[in-house]
Amino acid sequence: MTTPADTAPPRWSARAYDASDATDRAAALEFFTEPAFHFRIAQPDTRAAWEIDEILDDTVRLLLADGEPAGLYGVEDQGSEHGSHVQIDLCLRAGAPEHWWPAAYAAVRDALLWRRELVRVTVRIPEHDRRGLAAARAAGLTEEGTLGKVVLHDGARYGTVFFSQIWEPLS
Repeated sequence: MTTPADTAPPRWSARAYDASDATDRAAALEFFTEPAFHFRIAQPDTRAAWEIDEILDDTVRLLLADGEPAGLYGVEDQGSEHGSHVQIDLCLRAGAPEHWWPAAYAAVRDALLWRRELVRVTVRIPEHDRRGLAAARAAGLTEEGTLGKVVLHDGARYGTVFFSQIWEPLS
């Protein structure tokens, strides 16, 4: 029997990822042992720790669900710093329930909207990442198209699917 507590998303929070913090680094490295943890990489479970460290730059934040590490996200300006167009990279650990994904995206987006004007958010999902694609669609993002065969995964080429959310600029 499913209870409301089982289907309710957790309380989301985040903090800047700190590679010098042993707890943060251990959580991040554990995420990348999961074959489906596609945070800025096609085949995470094949990467050495030093390669993962290079991915985890100063744009990365540790996403917490009820205070526990649940995933990573990164936000990068697209174009000029004041253009109000950002790209969000977001990935949750394998054990995260499906319904957490749209809620996590909404929490990240809402936190960004609280701090700055957004005109456009871009989210890129590898075509082979079925869970990520389902999450982007469930979050109500607009599917804009696929750039074909740009990602190598398990010996095959896949595309990158582009999603967006767009707001009218403030006057």
